[in-house]
Amino acid sequence: MANNVNIFDKYGIKEVANVYFEALEDDKKAGVYKGDIVLFLDTLKVSTIETTAENTAAQGGWGNPKLVQWDYGKEINITLEDALMSLESLRFMLGGAIKKDPTAQDPIIVRHTEEVVCDSNGKVPLPKDHLTGATMHPIAKYNHPIRLINLTKGTRTQIVVENSTDTQKVFDGNKVIAFVNPALIGDNAQDSEAGDHIRIFWDEVLENNTGNETAVEVTISPDTFPGTYKVVGDTFMRSEKTGKDEPFQFIINKAKVQSNVTLTLQAEGDPTTFEMTLNVLRSTNDAGENEMMKLVRYNIATATTSGAGDDHTTTSFSGSVG
Repeated sequence: MANNVNIFDKYGIKEVANVYFEALEDDKKAGVYKGDIVLFLDTLKVSTIETTAENTAAQGGWGNPKLVQWDYGKEINITLEDALMSLESLRFMLGGAIKKDPTAQDPIIVRHTEEVVCDSNGKVPLPKDHLTGATMHPIAKYNHPIRLINLTKGTRTQIVVENSTDTQKVFDGNKVIAFVNPALIGDNAQDSEAGDHIRIFWDEVLENNTGNETAVEVTISPDTFPGTYKVVGDTFMRSEKTGKDEPFQFIINKAKVQSNVTLTLQAEGDPTTFEMTLNVLRSTNDAGENEMMKLVRYNIATATTSGAGDDHTTTSFSGSVG
């Protein structure tokens, strides 16, 4: 009788869950094997489990009351709201492919744009990175021109490498630039003048990650979607009787990551959070029984046998990480 569930034991849940995802099959293209932990989320703001089901009833007699009711179509949906993101979690949510090692045959293209002001001689200076203040050196390559817009006069021009055998052109930042815009001034060239504001656009072609020039690229394709994983969430629940926290977890053997993702970039309000939705699928346990999710309360000090735990149905875990 020692392992019986005490129906008078009550618990409260306030803390958020830490959640990890386990691969269900090999994905050798991504370097992932069955059983690998592919994502660990320990900065969640909210982790919510919602269980729903359809129902129908037989009705009849005076007043047409419900006589017998059937439930069917049970669904369990998990919502994870993360305070922070990684490139891997973003790729995970969007079902994309990540590229960390660019090559000459498969480079990563970084698009830059900065604004400069012409000096007293009308020369266009080298741009500076708007985040770090470091001087940048735009390079024009084949199919990757440097594009300039004179914001003061509304004219534009390009520095172009005509074909793949031509040498790249480095923007040295010490020249007066001739702007030609036939739509505005016909074929007449108009040179940059002192005080003109120039917006420069250029591509940086990274063929390897060396030194300070590094990049990671996530590609979202129309035919790639998030996968299906085993999901485990760890949290705590506090005993009303003892006032102490006891470990509690949910285990989902098969959860499909949904494709609905919203990324909000805004200047005001709270920082952007990153929301992931999972739909729980039916799985079969070792005994051949159907299951969707397990809720486990355990005692670390005594969890050496398969003793029973409390049958709690509280399934919304929220809190702040701090």
